[in-house]
Amino acid sequence: MTATIHVHRARLYKLASMAFDRPGEEFEEALLSGTFEEQLLESAAALDDEPLEEHAEAVAEAAPTNEDEFDDCYSDWAALFGFEEGGNISQYQIEYSPGTLVTSTDVLADISGFYGAFGLSMDEGNRERVDHLCIQLEFLSHLALQTAYLENEGDETGIEVLTDAQGSFLEDHLGRWTGRFRETLEDEADVEFYRALAVLVDSLVADDTDRFGVEPKQFEETPASPLEGLNDGEGDFRCGTCSATSSGPTAEMPMGNRKGPY
Repeated sequence: MTATIHVHRARLYKLASMAFDRPGEEFEEALLSGTFEEQLLESAAALDDEPLEEHAEAVAEAAPTNEDEFDDCYSDWAALFGFEEGGNISQYQIEYSPGTLVTSTDVLADISGFYGAFGLSMDEGNRERVDHLCIQLEFLSHLALQTAYLENEGDETGIEVLTDAQGSFLEDHLGRWTGRFRETLEDEADVEFYRALAVLVDSLVADDTDRFGVEPKQFEETPASPLEGLNDGEGDFRCGTCSATSSGPTAEMPMGNRKGPY
């Protein structure tokens, strides 16, 4: 794989993370300026995967293009995912996985271990758990961009470490539940933008599981949450990732509401 491929993988993961996060001013600017659509289509085309490109086109077609549509997007997000509107579609891995509180705590510890291994940590003042969709997408974006840099530097040892980490994270975590998340949105949501975005994410993850030669065991059904009531609003669970920066092969990266690794 070339550095360019990893740069565009990084940008797609970052765009998806931004789009599934609570809509804010930066996302509005990216949408209304056309930057979101332009970057999404460019990076999907660069990966030379026809289904992925078609899914990106579907997201771009359904994306808000003016202030009124963006206001509707915010309302839609709150109704689907926001606690203040009673949104019933979870963006957390644990909610889609079987297991007890103990096993779920082990999963959260494992995810945190992945982040810590690359110098990433939860950003102070944020409240999401480490298994949140946006955080996992942002993590893979970070690793992909780091891989692009090391490809450019010719660091074969570093590339091997990052390749193993991406494959393992997809196999053990993100790749296990994006299919269930997509199915949940298809079954329960009538907002085309988020439905198309979920399909795009699932396609990107599937593309990467093939790319890294892993076979995640998909969660087959959504169990009752083993962590219900665990977070009562106290504590800091949102990932802002790290203070590390990357240099090397770059494409203009998208904006986002949260401090990220860029």
